[in-house]
This record gives sequence, structure tokens and C-alpha cells, in this order.
Amino acid sequence: MKRQSFLKGSAILMGMVIITKLLGLMYKIPLTNILGGTGMGYFSGAYAVFTPLFAVAVSGIPSTISRMVAENYAFERYLNIRKIKRTSMLLFSTLGLAATCLVICVSGLLANNVINEPSAVWSLIGVAPSVFLGAVMSVERGYYEGLRNMIPTAVSEIIEAVFKLIFGLGFAYGVMNYAENSFYQTGGCFGVFCRTIDDAYAVALPFVTGASILGVSLATAIGCLYIVISGRIQGDGITHAMLERDRSTDRTSQLLKRLLKYAAPIAIASVITTLTNMIDLITINPCLTKALEKDGGIFSHLTESNLTADTLPNFVYGSYTGLAVTVLGLVPTLTAMFGKSILPALAESWAKRDHSCIHRNLSGMLFITSVIAVPSGIGVSLLAKEILEFLYGGRVDEIAVSAVPLTILGAGVIFMSISIPCFSALQTIGSPKLPIIIMLAGGAAKLVFNVILIPIPELNICGAAISTVIAQGVICIWSAAALLRASGITINAKEIFVKPAFCGILCGATARLLYDVTSIYLPFQLNHRIILLISIFAGGIMYFFSLYLLCVLPKKQIKSFFHKKIYKTY
Repeated sequence: MKRQSFLKGSAILMGMVIITKLLGLMYKIPLTNILGGTGMGYFSGAYAVFTPLFAVAVSGIPSTISRMVAENYAFERYLNIRKIKRTSMLLFSTLGLAATCLVICVSGLLANNVINEPSAVWSLIGVAPSVFLGAVMSVERGYYEGLRNMIPTAVSEIIEAVFKLIFGLGFAYGVMNYAENSFYQTGGCFGVFCRTIDDAYAVALPFVTGASILGVSLATAIGCLYIVISGRIQGDGITHAMLERDRSTDRTSQLLKRLLKYAAPIAIASVITTLTNMIDLITINPCLTKALEKDGGIFSHLTESNLTADTLPNFVYGSYTGLAVTVLGLVPTLTAMFGKSILPALAESWAKRDHSCIHRNLSGMLFITSVIAVPSGIGVSLLAKEILEFLYGGRVDEIAVSAVPLTILGAGVIFMSISIPCFSALQTIGSPKLPIIIMLAGGAAKLVFNVILIPIPELNICGAAISTVIAQGVICIWSAAALLRASGITINAKEIFVKPAFCGILCGATARLLYDVTSIYLPFQLNHRIILLISIFAGGIMYFFSLYLLCVLPKKQIKSFFHKKIYKTY
């Protein structure tokens, strides 16, 4: 098995993320159109409750195993690598199974007291198997990532996304059709009498959400099955001769201790990361209720006829999390792959104390992350409404709720995109506790500003977006500074951050100006989606052209992308 360089691994994972995100949008957009703001409130609420439990059981596994495998590979301890896999599979699959059982047992309690929707119990039960399946799949992914083979991770992610689209949407449509047929045949739906078809749809929403989430769990099972079977068939590239070079292995108790030592801080940091969603779940609805008590007309522009004072906060919450927050997470998911792909190389160079290689890897990671994050965030801010109309054209009220918050969240796109890879690098170089402290500070800021800003009628749901940007700004600046201090490297901030920011402003201004001019002065009618794509393409051309003019991407550096190494030019 040929091991992959940082850039090749990044390219594979980036390609995977682009494909899975496109498939994810193909799943999320129709699902949003089916569920609307109210249904997305159930969907987001179920995941907000579930993700902390998932993070505890699963999140620290890939990076922990990848780090340990990479460190042992650097010292040619191949037999110990195999033992790491066996031990971690036993440990984490057991924890995953226990977490799955826990979710099922407390699903009713969570549905009634946290989500405040008893029917959400089916969503929680449907998503519960994902914990065990995710644990098994994460062990396999982390193992191959540590060997610098990103293909199993990429392929399994794509397979999972494909079947998520098929089963998640298929089950949702199936339950919705069942509800519709039941209403027309019996006048009721799921044992509830309904006066109109809209009432039947409202009754069916929690069950549609649960069916869709069950489809997602089934897709996870297929992805897990693939990576396990393909690993047995294709192998890991460790030959019998390699195993004979070193017959020593660490004690199982020692490996278990190291696995827990490395995984626990990452899991805690991941749990704290999910607190943003949990904080929104807990605070947005009551804070919006306070804002409505002060000024009942703040959402009078909405045309949805079924909204009442009781249902409006959940509709706004579902619209914000289902549309604006979904767009917010697209780019950070992409840049997170740089942290994932750099981990094996960084772990090896850190174990060998190769400071030149450490500098090269971290500088390259920060540069590429900045080049992607800055124009994306500026573009999201300047074209927020147009992006939402492109993705969710049929949901007028949901877009009306989410457009201004998404404009604010554009800055959060930049901050999140930079901080996530920094966390991966910090955890790799032996500072696993620091991300926990940083995330706690960010979570505290998020909670405080949510409570202060959302009840202000003039801000309402925009307060949640502002608090997210403040929290992510604190996290980004602190994590980047901590990474540079812990690694002992210095970077050229002008080249890595300032110049891409200037070029990003030119990119966003070009796209915004072209969209406005084309929409108003074009002598013939053109679909707004086509105009948006043309504007984004033109902005991209302006961005890379200005980068080249500013010498951020000189010929030698561009050539380095094709020679699979990053030159030390920072």
C-alpha cells in the first residue's frame, strides 16, 4: 500500500467532502421542503440532544487511533499497530453499544422534557444505532488514516451519503404519503382526527422526521459494513516481513490507558462543541417568546397561516437551524479535512521532533485553510439571501427568517473553518486539554449573548447568529495563537491571512456586483440560480487572479501542489 502525502490525502478527503456535501444537500433540501420550519425544529431538536451523546462515544476515536498508529509506524512497530486496532475495536465498540442502549432507554425522557415533543421519541430511537455503528466505523477509519490511506474513509463516507439520500428521503416520503392516504380514507392520521390535510401533515411531522432519521441510521450501517469488509479483502499494507521485524507489543492495559487518555479530551472538546446546538435548543424558543411578548409584530411579515404564538418560536428555530446553520457548516466541514489529513504526518514528525517538517505541515495547513475560508465566508455574507433562494426556493417564510442571520454568520464561517483544523493539530502535538478550555470559553460566550441578545425584539433570531460569531471569533483567535505557541513555529501572517482577506473582499464584491447588474440590466430573462452560479464563478476568477498578482501563489508554490509537497515559503 502506497502511503499518501499531506496534499494527496487532503485532496482525497476534500473530494470526498464535496461529494458528500452535495449528496447531503440533495437530502437536506427536499427534507426541509417536506418538513418546513416546524418539522425542522423537531429534526434539529433530536440531533441537538443526540449529538453530545454521539460525541462522547465516537468523536475522539479516529484521531486517537490515527495518532497512535502513525507514531508506531514512525518507529516500525507494525505488530503493535495491529494490536492497537484490536484493542480499540473491543473498547470503543463496547462503549458504543452501551451508549446506544442508553439513548433508547432515556429517549422518552429526553423527548418529553428536553425537546418538548413526545413524538420525537421515535427520532431518538431511530438515531440510537448510529452510536454503535459510528464507533465501529470510526475505529476502521482512524486505523487507515494513521497509515496515511484516506481512501477507505472517503469511500465509506460517500457510500453512507448515497444511502442516506436514498433511505432518508425514501422513508420520509413514504410516511408522508401514508399520512395523506390515511387522512383521505379515514379522516384521521396516526390515530388523531384531522379536519384538514394541513392538520394531517402537522400530526405526521414527528413521524416523518423519525422515519428519515431511521433511514440515516440504516445508511450508517451500510457504510460500516463496507469499510469492515473492504478492509478484510484489501488489507492494510503491512506485510508478514514487516511484522517479523519487531515482535514486541505493549500490554493491553497500557494501550487501553493511552486510548482513553488521548480520546477523552477530544471527546470532551467535541461534546462542548455540540453545546452550541444544545444552547440554541434550550435558549432560542424561550428567548424568542420574550421578544414576542415585547413586540408581537416582529414576524408579521411571515405568510404562514398556521403559525400561532405557541408554534412560532419553534418555526423560527427550525428555519434558522435548518437553513442558516446548515449553510454555516458547509465550509468548516471541508477545511476540517486538512486537520484530519495532516494528523498522521504531524504525529510522525512530532514523535521524531522534526521541527522543519512540523513548520512545513502547519504553515501549509493554515495557508490552504485561510485561502478557502475567507472568500467563502465573505461570499456567504454578501449573497446570503440568494444562496438560500438557490437551495430552498420553495420555502419563502423560512428564507425570510434565515436570510439576515446567515449574512451575520458569514464571519462565523471564516472563524469555524480556521479553528477546527487548529484543534486537530493541537490535540496531535500533545495539548488535548487546551481545546476543552477554549471551547468552554466559546460556549460560555454563546450562552451569555444568546440570553442577552435574542429577547431584544429588533434582533430576535439575529441575536443567535451574533452570539455564534462572537463565540467562534474567540475560539478561532485563541486556538490559532495556542497552536503557534505550542508548536514553537512562526508564520507570516500577512501572507497567510491578510492577503487572502483582501482578495476575498474583491471576490465577494465582484460576485455581488455582477449579480445585481445582471439581475437588473440584462436585456433578457435569466433564472436567478444561473445568475448566482455565474456570479460566484466570476468572483472565483477574480479571487485567484488577485491572489496570483499579490504573489500569494507564485509559480513555484503552484508547482508544489503537483509535486506533493509544500515549499517553505512562509
